[in-house]
Amino acid sequence: MKKVVFFTDLKKLHEALVSFNIQSFADKKVPVKLHMGEDKNKYFPRPDFVKHVVDELKKVPADPYLFDTTVAYTGLRHSKTGYLKLAKIHGFTKKKVGCTVVIDDSGIPITVEEREYDVAKHLVESTHIFALSHIKGHVATGMGGAIKNFGMGGVTKETKRKMHHGSRPFYQKDACTYCGVCAEVCPFNAIEVKEGKWKQNMGSCFGCGVCVDACKSNALKYKDADFQYVLACAAKACVHNKNVIYLNEVKRIARSCDCDPFAGPIICPDIGYLVSDDPVAIDKASLDLINDVKKDVFEKENKISPLKQIKYGEKIKLGSSSYKLIEI
Repeated sequence: MKKVVFFTDLKKLHEALVSFNIQSFADKKVPVKLHMGEDKNKYFPRPDFVKHVVDELKKVPADPYLFDTTVAYTGLRHSKTGYLKLAKIHGFTKKKVGCTVVIDDSGIPITVEEREYDVAKHLVESTHIFALSHIKGHVATGMGGAIKNFGMGGVTKETKRKMHHGSRPFYQKDACTYCGVCAEVCPFNAIEVKEGKWKQNMGSCFGCGVCVDACKSNALKYKDADFQYVLACAAKACVHNKNVIYLNEVKRIARSCDCDPFAGPIICPDIGYLVSDDPVAIDKASLDLINDVKKDVFEKENKISPLKQIKYGEKIKLGSSSYKLIEI
């Protein structure tokens, strides 16, 4: 069983990190992988909280820098210069957090489970990584945590597009009963079923796979694979054979992702912080703690189970869902 340390007082952060041998990060250049928030988003990790992490790494002493990748959709985070501008607006400056910010948009191909993922060059070249993940809901994965932090946030925009496009539905007319369930559950209104006709707006489809899961007649299949499966594979491509410490902030738990300008409302009270060296275990522990307070809240809000990415992560040996929770 994997160890996951849980605490509510940020003063316990040092103790938690020591229990996962943060001393091994000494003299290493360490990317602190995090999401610095979309424009107008209110729930992303706070710079003062991130500074606590940076300070702990500098005590080791390590040489940390905040790190993320550009995104596939339009907006400030689509380019390195735009993301750096937004990071500064959100308070991620050397003066406030104690280290520089690096945004990557180039990748190196890594193969996992017979698929190729272009992993951010800085992650590939690092031996030690610190993962700071804010737990929240997500329209395509139910929940976003450590797995998604790397599975989507650690790869290039070209790989991001490929993953989403490959999880779009492939329609098989002969099996369709025109029940309309797929249209009802689609979060992007990309499907229309009316009078014996099935129609999809590909421009609106996000490739979340909710419709495929909902189709009881097997009229919808993935063009390539379940999005949560390739998400777990991409995460493994980013962290395999790396020394990684994962910190999940289980606070400001919004309905949608930090990449959503309108991510609210808050759907669960603040819970605390978790630390582990296993991304699957820490996400499972985070989900379990949330379910103890708000049973199945992510599935109810986003119509898709976040357990899928955890099960897939275990299947491909990204980590283990069996854990021992140690409260300090």
